[in-house]
Amino acid sequence: MSKYKIVYRDANPSWQELCPVRVLAVQVSRDTETGACFLQTKIVNVSTKPIGRIEFTVGLEGEGGETETVDFSLLDADLPAGEVLRPKAVRIKLSVITGSRAVVTRADGETSFGDPIDIDSPAPLALTGVEESERDVLLSEMGADTFKCSGVHSEHDGWWQCGCGAVNLKRGTCWNCGSVREKLANLEDAAFLDESRRDRVYKTSVAILEKGNRKEAEAAKESLEKLAEQGYGDSGEKVSEADARIARLAKKRKGIALAAVAGIVLLMALIAISPLPSMLAMWSDMRACQEKIRDTPIGQTIDFGTYSNELPAYRETSVAGKPIRWVVLDKQDGRALLVTEQCVDYLPFDEVGDAEDFESSTLHGYLNGSFMYFAFNDVERGLIDGDVTIPDSFLLYDFDPSDDFLHATSVKDGNEAMDWWTSTVQEYIGSSLYSDFYYEGQPMANYVSTWGEINSGDDGSEEDDPAGVRPAIWVKLN
Repeated sequence: MSKYKIVYRDANPSWQELCPVRVLAVQVSRDTETGACFLQTKIVNVSTKPIGRIEFTVGLEGEGGETETVDFSLLDADLPAGEVLRPKAVRIKLSVITGSRAVVTRADGETSFGDPIDIDSPAPLALTGVEESERDVLLSEMGADTFKCSGVHSEHDGWWQCGCGAVNLKRGTCWNCGSVREKLANLEDAAFLDESRRDRVYKTSVAILEKGNRKEAEAAKESLEKLAEQGYGDSGEKVSEADARIARLAKKRKGIALAAVAGIVLLMALIAISPLPSMLAMWSDMRACQEKIRDTPIGQTIDFGTYSNELPAYRETSVAGKPIRWVVLDKQDGRALLVTEQCVDYLPFDEVGDAEDFESSTLHGYLNGSFMYFAFNDVERGLIDGDVTIPDSFLLYDFDPSDDFLHATSVKDGNEAMDWWTSTVQEYIGSSLYSDFYYEGQPMANYVSTWGEINSGDDGSEEDDPAGVRPAIWVKLN
């Protein structure tokens, strides 16, 4: 049984300018028992059209100056635009690699490309936290991944680099994160984002004045007052209209209960210039939610949070706007452990594949970033004790959940059964039957198979493979 160890890796090879194919990674793994070495590569189509035939060469240099060249001829690559391909590994003669150079020699009929250039990481954004929040909202509205697109994009002659770092050739949207090219400059402009934020507050407040109840109208009025102080448009006139609207509502509906719709809660959280909801209303809502969870027996389900249309994963799907359903797995020390009944997404544990634990993974970053922000309102976030996580495989062993719990389906894809991640990471030690491309010490994430079996240790999965995601949260009951 072989054990593999990565002995060389270039995770950012140079790119031939204007070439529709980019080599994303060059890696050499060595069989620690036989000494045999294998060259692994990853390529992507950065253009707008599918590519049927791809040829490229990887030149390797050994520690003594020796060289070796490996030719890849993918006659039937049929690589769609924006898609990634991992060609079959090739055995090589060199065992100690000190350098490499990848050159694309053909992409369908094209055989001549620009000189190789280094692709640097994007510059960091120069925005405040509030401005970045507005940017995230706008990115989500265009269907982009806010977690990936975290830098400044750059324009070049015939191509552009997205804020996520990806190279794009003649593309209107980034192949890696989905950002729209023509909108990125504005999303890096503090003045534009500030104006967008104010406009969002204004339009939302005016809409609430027209259709909302008294409490909502009062909150909208306070938002408009803030805008009026800043001299924004006709906000001052709208404040007067709000006074009249509130007076009419007071006459028609005396004694109406304090309330705050999800739209105004989200507005206040995003804009940071609007007043916070009434503490009394929030307290009342929190107590009601806690009572509902306390009354739900272990093993039963409860709705908590929403499949927000602000998250690209749910936009224009059948679940958008529907509540997230959770299983109450345990109750202890004034808290309840909730795990989603179904897989809410299909994502890699870690996009790079080298996370030593769940807390350092890209999945943890997403769940405690965009997902936490848009899936829960202020009241729900206030009840969550700690991070959004996923079940630990050892916890599953301890609780011995039912087969129905372990057999998870996708909430989006026709209830299709799928493997799903646990939060446990263990290093590969060489006992797995599936070890062709694993290396000793490689972090492997435990997962639950479609058969309901917990696969751990060397039977875990490479972290950069996608699998189902079942968030888990501890909720305060008191």
